[in-house]
Amino acid sequence: MEELIESEPQKRINGYLRALVERVDSCVGAIITTVDGHLVARAERSELPAKRLAAMGSTLMSLGNTITRELDMGKCRNVISENENGVVVFLQVSPKSVLVAACSDRGSLGMMLSAAKACIDEILLDSKLNASKPQQQ
Repeated sequence: MEELIESEPQKRINGYLRALVERVDSCVGAIITTVDGHLVARAERSELPAKRLAAMGSTLMSLGNTITRELDMGKCRNVISENENGVVVFLQVSPKSVLVAACSDRGSLGMMLSAAKACIDEILLDSKLNASKPQQQ
C-alpha cells in the first residue's frame, strides 16, 4: 500500500473509516472517494485496489443518480452490490463524496449499512464542527 502525506482532516476521516472497519467483523475495507473518482481516505483490514475502487464507486453512484432521476425518485442515497462472497455498499456522503465499504459476508449487509451510515454521520459532524472553528494564523 502506498503511503500518502495526510492532512489533519484526512487523518480524522481515516480514523472514522478505521472505526467502521473494526465495527463490522467481516468488513475488509472502506474508502472515501470524490464524485470524480479521486481517493480521499482509506482503511483496510486486507489489501484493496483502493484507487480503482474509488473510480468505480464514483461511477456507480453517478449511474444510481441517473437511474433515480429518470424514475423521478430523487437523489440516490446508496447502491448495494450483493455478491456470491460478500457485499459492497456505496453511500453518498455529500454532493461531492462517496463512501465505499466491502464485506466478505453477505449476512453482514444490515450491520454494514448501519455502521457506514454512522460513520458518515461522524464525518459530517466533524466537518461541521471544524468548519465553525476560527482559523489560526
